[in-house]
Amino acid sequence: MINQINIPWSEKYRPTKYSFLKGQELAIEKIRNFLKNFPKKKAIILYGPTGVGKTSLAYVVAAETDSEILELNASDFRDKQKISSVIGPASIQNSLFGKYKIILVDEVDGISSSEKGGLSELLALIEKTSFPIIITANDIWDKKFSLLREKSELVQLKNLDYKNIFELLNEICKKENIVVPKEVLLSISIKARGDARAAINDLQSLSKLDEGILAKELDERNKEQSIFYALHAIFKFAKIDDRILRVYDEVNMTTDEIFLWIEENIPLEYKGEELAKAFDALSRADVFRGRVHRQQHWRFLVYQNFFIGPAIAASKKYNRTGMTNYRKPLRILKIWLQNQRNKKKLSISEKYAKFCHISKKQAMKDFLLIRLILKNKKIRKQLKLTQEEEEYLDKTLDS
Repeated sequence: MINQINIPWSEKYRPTKYSFLKGQELAIEKIRNFLKNFPKKKAIILYGPTGVGKTSLAYVVAAETDSEILELNASDFRDKQKISSVIGPASIQNSLFGKYKIILVDEVDGISSSEKGGLSELLALIEKTSFPIIITANDIWDKKFSLLREKSELVQLKNLDYKNIFELLNEICKKENIVVPKEVLLSISIKARGDARAAINDLQSLSKLDEGILAKELDERNKEQSIFYALHAIFKFAKIDDRILRVYDEVNMTTDEIFLWIEENIPLEYKGEELAKAFDALSRADVFRGRVHRQQHWRFLVYQNFFIGPAIAASKKYNRTGMTNYRKPLRILKIWLQNQRNKKKLSISEKYAKFCHISKKQAMKDFLLIRLILKNKKIRKQLKLTQEEEEYLDKTLDS
């Protein structure tokens, strides 16, 4: 069993040193240069997706420089009087606790350009401050931030690679003195899609489950997580090796589902000539898939798997870095699954119609009644229903 911890691990294990921040070496170097050259620019903006460590980096800077940190939020800038009476003096007075002082303006995206004070007060604060200002934002490219961008250094924090997140989770497990299977940590790391905070929260949530529930929860996740891992390998790495050749071996999906996932996510990674080559490879794979289905020529599976794996991987000119938020093909997948369900409904109706000497159309029309009749195991046996058809019936009866 995994120990239960009450406090959020994302806070408990917030980084305190530069060396603890994974995958953000370039951002760290830029913020060091900013502090070295202060007050050439008085503010620096750390921007990037949720959970990549923007606020954590600000606190690490304060810890590494022995600085007091004064944290403000976007809501603070709605009160002009508060800015003038509290924050204004604090921005020029020496620190009481540390050698220096750093002002953190967190989540600047929340400042509305229509509010009194707001951005104008922040810009005024930058002009008169005697201490470095670190600003965090998810998206800093809104038009209303144009003047703020001019007055600040800009540093982008990117989504973390799943390997960085895996390393972080592994370290937390060691500190918590818990044992978590490697494949579980890897699944959480991939599922987080670059969001370290989400991964840590996910690990803590799973740690509160008993072994039976945990196993069931992970089994339900594995299908989706394994396709994310496969897509990451295909789309990110240009080198064709054994991993690429066998990348779909661990994916617990039908080939039709895998095709849908690939088709949905190719445009997220490839552009121009690469995009054309990738879709050409997918179309060739589809040709061989059709031959397997229609002619039962199973030897064509080798060619099908080659085109949806190595051929798509070889469409790009260089390795990709970072994480991409791959999308589940919800609309297409729902249509396909509905068609699959309708096939089972049709096959059951055909068997019932033949047995009872009625038309298939009538059997389909009366299917709500027929499924109640088919609760009887003896009738199912007489109709020679397959296991899949029986499972379909049981699901419709339960719903």
